[in-house]
Amino acid sequence: MARRKTGNSHTTICITWQDKENFRKYAQFVKKTRTGNLHESDALLFSRMLEFFGTGNKQGELVNSTYPSKSQEPNQHD
Repeated sequence: MARRKTGNSHTTICITWQDKENFRKYAQFVKKTRTGNLHESDALLFSRMLEFFGTGNKQGELVNSTYPSKSQEPNQHD
């Protein structure tokens, strides 16, 4: 299961700057502001991409942690 601190609604995902620049190319225009054009946030863009990804890919039954710990049973992928 993914771990999070109580009360936190967002997390940080580490990606390369090259991937970030490519990722931001998919951000949709929201509105014009006094200081320039506003595009959708990373969180909204990621949510939209994840929803699209889910339409063509199988979702596992369990939420998998990124890193193993001694308290978790080993995954049965071997």
